[in-house]
Amino acid sequence: MIYSKRKTFSIEMGFTRKEFFTLLKRQDKLLYEYTGNTVHFLFAGKKAVVILGEEAMRVIASAKLPMLHVSFDFSEMEKTEQEQFMKLFLFKFHKGGG
Repeated sequence: MIYSKRKTFSIEMGFTRKEFFTLLKRQDKLLYEYTGNTVHFLFAGKKAVVILGEEAMRVIASAKLPMLHVSFDFSEMEKTEQEQFMKLFLFKFHKGGG
């Protein structure tokens, strides 16, 4: 599970911006509003802010994989709320293979 002692941090996700927004609209557990590249989630009565950064391609041998920088701001949340949010967020945005 991802938890940071800092209230803001970034991760890289294997999505294009379009794929991220498609998954965002399909999920039904996290309440949200978005403007441009900023998504405001309401979780446990508190706000989590997610900002989509640069989109890039990661090249591994001959494979090209999308990569999206995603920043999180949990200024309004305590550790437990942040952990619960990230667990649900990563579950809803899991990109499976198999």
